Amino acid sequence: MNAFNNYIKEIKTHFQNATGLHQNCKIYISTANNNWSFYFKKGSIVWASSNNHRFRRVYRLINKFCPELDCYKTRLREQEISELWEFLFINVLYKRKQIDKSQASEIIQAIIKEVLFDCYIVKEQKCQVKVIFEIKGNQMGAILNSSLFNNPITSLDYSKVSYRIESLVSNWENSKIADYSPNLAPVIQDIDKLKKAVDDFDLYQKIFLFIDGEKTIRDLALSSKQDLVTVANYLSPHIKSKAIALQEIPDRQLPNLYFSPSNQEVNAEYVRKDREYIKELDLPLIICVDDNPQVCQQITQILNPIGYRIISVKDTAKTLIVLLENKPKLIFINASMPDANGYELCAQIKRMPALKDIPIIILSEQENLVDKLRRKMSGAIDVICKPIDSREILTTTQKYTQHFVDQKVSPLAN
Repeated sequence: MNAFNNYIKEIKTHFQNATGLHQNCKIYISTANNNWSFYFKKGSIVWASSNNHRFRRVYRLINKFCPELDCYKTRLREQEISELWEFLFINVLYKRKQIDKSQASEIIQAIIKEVLFDCYIVKEQKCQVKVIFEIKGNQMGAILNSSLFNNPITSLDYSKVSYRIESLVSNWENSKIADYSPNLAPVIQDIDKLKKAVDDFDLYQKIFLFIDGEKTIRDLALSSKQDLVTVANYLSPHIKSKAIALQEIPDRQLPNLYFSPSNQEVNAEYVRKDREYIKELDLPLIICVDDNPQVCQQITQILNPIGYRIISVKDTAKTLIVLLENKPKLIFINASMPDANGYELCAQIKRMPALKDIPIIILSEQENLVDKLRRKMSGAIDVICKPIDSREILTTTQKYTQHFVDQKVSPLAN
């Protein structure tokens, strides 16, 4: 418990400094497996995000506060999965009058509180905190100049909300499954054992009929209209008896994006001044070419929180056009795709004067001696083997892109 208290104390100090000094900053907290970002405007938290279920979270909370809205039908004129994608999405819904200001405020505040809660219940005690300020020459600080932060829809006073969050954390720590994350999904392993153990049929209908291995504990709380700790305590004895297991599930896919057309006339419409666009052009851009959108989404979830922009391309025929229009700092290319060979595509890129100096990383299931030779002949600079490892993506990306400046790094090691 002391280690937990020390971890919270260190993080709270950074939040209190940002609040007390009315700072414009981003506080980025990372552990071996998780990261959380908190955005402050004049000392108030205006947005928060994390690498775990960032899209699942926004869809769930939109459904909670606006159950009549089918957010999957809302399309964005964005080709990037931005660091602020969810925040943009909520702002677009408000701007298009699909939700009102009070609903948008409720969704944003609920997301901030949920991310803060998740940050506080982490069990890993070694982490780093980066306080990123909005100062000249700081590439990572460019995100704070986003037009979305000029007049944020809502904000939270950390000094007022912290006690409530700590109380919820304490309740979770006292629950019977405190060692697990509420972002895990229960799955029934022994249905007969579960039915025999549950005497209350109403309870069975409220909770256990929702368990399908696709809903997290948080999803179950929403579906059953119960609070998080109540659901946790309902599940606990059945997890212990192994009638139910908890498993990790992937984040939701994004159906809401499409690419800028290459046609100049249409493209002029695409970039018109009133479009909902995040001004993050000073942030390093990476393009991921892979026919599997889950791969690009995974890379996005690793690199977005530390300040990279990502464009994913699954239609390889558009790759050269997208590259010429955007001039990225780094390119990831899948070695083998149904309609293209990654090594040949890499060689085509290297033959173009405007693109030849951009480093290219090959994504491959494996690399044997022949593959290694093909990679070198194609001009690719490195390879990452699938399944993708978060640390390898992060270190390789940082190796081949410019180093960020003006970062205050505070390591926490308890």
